[in-house]
Amino acid sequence: MKTKKREHRSASLAESQPAVPVRRTLAQDLFDGIAPSYDTWAQVLTFFQYLRWREFLVSRMDLRPGNLVLDVCTGTAGVALEIADHHDGQIVGLDVSHLMLEAGLRAVEKQSLDGRVQLVQGRAEHLPFPDETFDAVVFTYLLRYVQDPDATIRELSRVLKPGGKLLSLEFGIPEALWMRAIWELYNRVVMPVMTIPVSRGWHRVGCFLGPSISGFCHRCPVERLAAIWRENGIPLVETRRLLHGVAIVMWGTKQR
Repeated sequence: MKTKKREHRSASLAESQPAVPVRRTLAQDLFDGIAPSYDTWAQVLTFFQYLRWREFLVSRMDLRPGNLVLDVCTGTAGVALEIADHHDGQIVGLDVSHLMLEAGLRAVEKQSLDGRVQLVQGRAEHLPFPDETFDAVVFTYLLRYVQDPDATIRELSRVLKPGGKLLSLEFGIPEALWMRAIWELYNRVVMPVMTIPVSRGWHRVGCFLGPSISGFCHRCPVERLAAIWRENGIPLVETRRLLHGVAIVMWGTKQR
């Protein structure tokens, strides 16, 4: 029985290979090393806020029965499953990491959602879908891993139908000085140390996250990201800072 399930899982992902080959990326190297324990430690390292942020993100969606949703950077399919739990529609989850998708497919099968959630390996910069395919497009923790955020948002907007909603969840830097000091201490000292006994993969992530988030937020602050959305057909962008700005949710509707 276990052998059959493994064969089914591999076949499901193999049938969904993108038209553009997936080159080995930093994201693949990082997340392949933590895929089996991603959901557990993502919760622990965010002080059990990870699921709350995800729930808030999905709460900003207003889908109709039968809508088609694209979840980019789906990882272990957590957001896709959250959408399936609250909305009656079809979800396609896309991620660059095959091992994260393997973990996601196990979660999808466990909840018997094989018929509603499909997982595809691919890159956000080159989505293997026709123009205006999806009623909503959601992405999480994506833009720090792409070379050109502007081009990536353009590609996400391309596959979104006019009148459809684009949504994102990303890490941010707190605005209040006292909270920023705590954030800096945690991300640059505490997290690298506390991930040492977890695994080599998680220690690498623990050392990477703080500088990665800080660098991206300085290059692309929220105001700049909102401008990129507007330049690519999403004129009304709303934002919500969660946990004093540690996480940022953005959403907007593509003009008709």
